Amino acid sequence: MKLTYHKPLLTVITGFMLVITMAMSCKNTDNEVNSGRVELQSFGPAGVKHGEQIRFIGKNLKKVTEIDLPSATVSSSAFVEQKDDLIVITVPQETEKGFVTLKSADGDVTSKTEIQFEVPVTIASVPATARAGDNITITGDFVNWVTGVQFAPDVLVEDFVSKSLTQIVVKVPADAATGTVVFYTGGTKPLVIESENELVITP
Repeated sequence: MKLTYHKPLLTVITGFMLVITMAMSCKNTDNEVNSGRVELQSFGPAGVKHGEQIRFIGKNLKKVTEIDLPSATVSSSAFVEQKDDLIVITVPQETEKGFVTLKSADGDVTSKTEIQFEVPVTIASVPATARAGDNITITGDFVNWVTGVQFAPDVLVEDFVSKSLTQIVVKVPADAATGTVVFYTGGTKPLVIESENELVITP
């Protein structure tokens, strides 16, 4: 059987569909009402270097008074740019890998993922001699990003006495022998750095 729609009926159906579409649209709009609270949606770019700018995207970011980075804090007075949907800051040299917290009068908002950087770690000096059990100091730039120190023969140390931006202190393991020292670093592009000279282990 062939069905034929008359114009009045077609008009009613079209109008009904239009009402449903508008109702759904209004419902979606209601669900997207701004809560008024600070929201962090993303940050980047990935692999940014220290001293470069990083962007935080979200909602109500005008309320943010400071951003806590791992080992560094940036107050709103130091923001490069701050709008309701965007904050731009310059990454402090001492910043490390970890979670980011946006602070405001509404409370803290912590990122769900860790912030990471591309770090150009350099080793400037390694002691010429040491004894097993000694604490030795290695200097350089961004050495706080060193994750492991390997002594000969293949003795890896991942626990440090202390760390800073320019020096690390590590205990020479009992089974270390004379040889070069190898450093492993973190960051988005991990490095493997071998000392130019051997570390002589004395009795």
